[in-house]
Amino acid sequence: DKLPAVMSWDEFGFKKGELAFVAQKYETNELIIILDNRRQTTIRNYFLKYPLKVRQQVQFITMDMSGAYIPLSRRLFPNAKIVLDRFHIIQHLGRAFLKTRIAIMNQFDKKSLPYRALKNHWRLFQKDSCKLSFNSFYSKTFRQTLAPHEVVAKTLVFSKELTDYY
Repeated sequence: DKLPAVMSWDEFGFKKGELAFVAQKYETNELIIILDNRRQTTIRNYFLKYPLKVRQQVQFITMDMSGAYIPLSRRLFPNAKIVLDRFHIIQHLGRAFLKTRIAIMNQFDKKSLPYRALKNHWRLFQKDSCKLSFNSFYSKTFRQTLAPHEVVAKTLVFSKELTDYY
């Protein structure tokens, strides 16, 4: 007869190759329910057990960018605002940048310095630029001792497009 004002929805690996649905209280991570699948009918049937008046009191639902959850949550919780969670947004941006870096890298000859720099130092581009270490290391690619932020700067010189995305 009661639901939290702020709820989180997600899925996780349940059985080999299958995903389960989990709903939690956002503030405390206290479980509301774990459903053994993430089918819309299963989720809908569970939450329809709550009266509309209770469901209308839910103010926010955090979730990933799954296209199936958004329309379902809007029907079940008409007053709730949908919030895409930070983890999934960062993950999405990281994957998009990774694909862009690879596409740009593949425009260069495989033996060229730009190609090798983009291939060998890809991990540095996946890190938050503010968290790059200032400790120097020897880069075989550049054949000199550089700090990670210097490697990134030298690599970005090879592509305006990559610089813009970064």
